[in-house]
Amino acid sequence: MSLTVRTQMREHMSRALPRAATAVLIGFATAALTATPAFAENPLGPSEGADPGTALGTGSALLLYVAGPLVLLLLIATIVWLPGVRAGRYRPQRGWSASPVWFAGPPDPVAAVQDAHVGETARGGASGNW
Repeated sequence: MSLTVRTQMREHMSRALPRAATAVLIGFATAALTATPAFAENPLGPSEGADPGTALGTGSALLLYVAGPLVLLLLIATIVWLPGVRAGRYRPQRGWSASPVWFAGPPDPVAAVQDAHVGETARGGASGNW
């Protein structure tokens, strides 16, 4: 592995780890805050006709309220993170390596440049001249 690739990976990881840690902490906080009403007890007991059903075990509760949101969080983070890994990032000190693109230009840009006369200016927006 070349030195620049290692350096790029180190830079990427130094930014990715705090973001991942923040996402995990937010996920745990969200799970804890949304599960809090489930721990509240009714001082009068169950209301009449209520069928409480069977209790949810500790393992099932952890799987449902912790592992489920964590898997969903990791899936979303992976979907967001993957395009950035494949795409090269523009670095000003390295110069521009992409080929030029002429947006909204004439159909034949080479002929348009060759037919242009020196000293010709075009009026632009805000009274600009080019």
